[in-house]
Amino acid sequence: MMRFGPAGMPLELKGRKLSEGILYAYNEGLRAFEVEFVYGVRIRKEDAIEAAKISKEKDVRLSCHGPYWVNCCSPIKAKQHTTMRNIMDTARAAEILGAKIIVFHPGFYQKQSKQQAFDNALNILKEAEKKMKEKKLSCYLGLEIAGKKSGFGQLDEIIELCKKLKAARPVIDFAHMHAVSNGGIKSKEDYEKIINQIRKELGPEYLKEMHCHFSGIVFSEKGERYHIPVDGSPPFKPLAELIAEKNYKFTIISESPYLDKDALKMQKILEHLK
Repeated sequence: MMRFGPAGMPLELKGRKLSEGILYAYNEGLRAFEVEFVYGVRIRKEDAIEAAKISKEKDVRLSCHGPYWVNCCSPIKAKQHTTMRNIMDTARAAEILGAKIIVFHPGFYQKQSKQQAFDNALNILKEAEKKMKEKKLSCYLGLEIAGKKSGFGQLDEIIELCKKLKAARPVIDFAHMHAVSNGGIKSKEDYEKIINQIRKELGPEYLKEMHCHFSGIVFSEKGERYHIPVDGSPPFKPLAELIAEKNYKFTIISESPYLDKDALKMQKILEHLK
């Protein structure tokens, strides 16, 4: 099943309980929901249990977006500890919620070489993988493609990390890839090239239920500036054509300012093509 959903609470439900947001998205016809912990992992255990119950009953697949200040590349010990704490806090929340993947940006180069940043990220993520196994936390580490050229985590780097980490999965943010390529995603072939690279280097199993983000985006020579509705660029229809043609079963999270409304718009475009 292709799944679409919002990155956070539907606009009409800001300030309401998570379980209400999930049920609202379900009643709209959506089957995915990304729980946003971008400013810190804060949720009462009883609220998480209630949200997990609703998502399981209604078959709404949950994911969790970790805090923005995760930086696996930092050589500074204090920042490494903060990063580890935020990853583990997100993973613990995900376990209660029944979420299968936690999403976060791997980090920034910060005047390091690409190799130094990669080595630091790999060490932190290996440690996170080890701690999660010890604590019996079963979610995947979802490594999101960077949207700025100064950000560590372009597709090649994410793929190399996934080759070395059993628990890691690429999270393809098509808007971010569009931004760092100076508007390079325009056609079905452009999308197919991205997906084929994952298939070739990681294997077809990594495409099963692959987790993705989508929105329009405004960018500069440095990369992303801000997200816009899905009728901007990159164009969604060529991706929908590819999904329909190949019968992919991705989860696509809308990071548009219109969240659930644009998730529904994408879902309807795909349904029309099918």
